[in-house]
Formats: sequence, C-alpha cells, structure tokens
Amino acid sequence: MKLIDSHCHLYDMKKYTLPDEILPVVVGYSYSSNMKAVKIAKDKYPYVLGIAPQTAIKSDISKLNEWVEYIRQNTPNAIGEVGLDYKWPTKKEEVEREIAVFKRMINLSKEMKLPLVIHSRNNPSDNNGMPKNAVRDILDMVNNNNILMHCYSGSEEEAKEIISMGGYISIIPMRSKERKKVINTVPIDRLMVESDSPYIGRTPESIKDAIKYISEIKCIDFEEVATRTNENAARFFGFDLS
Repeated sequence: MKLIDSHCHLYDMKKYTLPDEILPVVVGYSYSSNMKAVKIAKDKYPYVLGIAPQTAIKSDISKLNEWVEYIRQNTPNAIGEVGLDYKWPTKKEEVEREIAVFKRMINLSKEMKLPLVIHSRNNPSDNNGMPKNAVRDILDMVNNNNILMHCYSGSEEEAKEIISMGGYISIIPMRSKERKKVINTVPIDRLMVESDSPYIGRTPESIKDAIKYISEIKCIDFEEVATRTNENAARFFGFDLS
C-alpha cells in the first residue's frame, strides 16, 4: 500500500529520490513554485496550485491576473496553498494584500469547482497592531467551500467547526498538546497526513510519524490509519487509489 503525503513541496528537495511507497500531493505557493509543481507532477502525481499569503505579503501582486490564468490553464486537483498568515505582516497594507489574494483564490476555487488547501497562521503577538486570529477569519470567509486545513495549528473548538462544515484537517509529524486534542476530537474520516517537506518533515517519508501519532492517540492500527487517510486524500483531491 502506498502512503499519501497530502502536502509536500517536492520541487524544493534537491538530490532526493522519492520512494515507491509514497504518493505525494505536490503543492505550489507562488507563480514560480506553481510552475515547478506542474513540471514535476503533471501526469504523474496529484498537484495543487495557488498563491499563498506569504507570497502575497512580500510580493508585488500586479500580475495576479496572469498568475490566476496559469492556474486555470493547468487544471490542478485543488487550489492551494492559500489562506491567511498573521504572523509575518508588519504593515496594514500587507494584511489587506493577503486578504485580497485569498478572496481571489476562493472565487477561483468556486469557478473551477475545486477544493481549497488552506494555510493558516495566527499572530503570536498581542501588541503589534496586526490581526490576531487567522483561523477564525478564514472560517468566516470560506463559507461552503470544501476545505483542507493544511498543517493545522488552530484550537480544538475551531477544529470542531471545520468538521461541522465538512472540512478536513491535516496532521504533520510534530507533537503538541493542542494537536493531540485535535486528533482526539476529529473523526478518522476527516483526517489526512502530510510532511510539508522539506520545511517541517525533511522528506515525504516523515508522514509515517504522523500516521503513528494518530494511531497512538486513537488506538487504531497503523495500517488502518494509513488506509483511512489515503481514502480521505483521494476523495478530497479527486483521484483514484487503484
């Protein structure tokens, strides 16, 4: 059985050979990384294209129409990674820019009838004047979109809301008290695993640690967790497991 890594940046991994046991979902986050994702994954792996908040914060978005058209032409499995990141902005204009781009990505997902892979990062500071709760603002914006919260670090209560909306939550190979609560709360048919390699896990194989984490907390066999998270990924991204 192959193991599905629901979020990795395979094009950023130099001198790496993907093992046969892993099926990666290759995710872009900018115009240039989207092109790299298409080059490495088209006709081979599922892939996801979008403009991430980190890109919107630090980039001139005057070519956003061109970036959107590239996504349209290359028919990804989902739109992503997209969302809101309140950790990095230092100016109001940067927040406004990432919100505008996210709204455009939401509209694109509706137009193309594709799900959203969402990046969310809250603001850890209480006194920098920037918005605080990215997860809350995202949930208020996405409405009825089919969503996957990638690298989820929100609260248990927000996780319950995401599931009630029909969304999915992806678990990374890192342990924390809050993540343990989320795994306990979210039913297995709403979980996926990801490496976010090479930025969190070093390689896609690190999803094995995420599978083990879910297995321990839910008292479910490793193979059962792998099977169920595979099924969830195939359902969400729209590809056949056979």
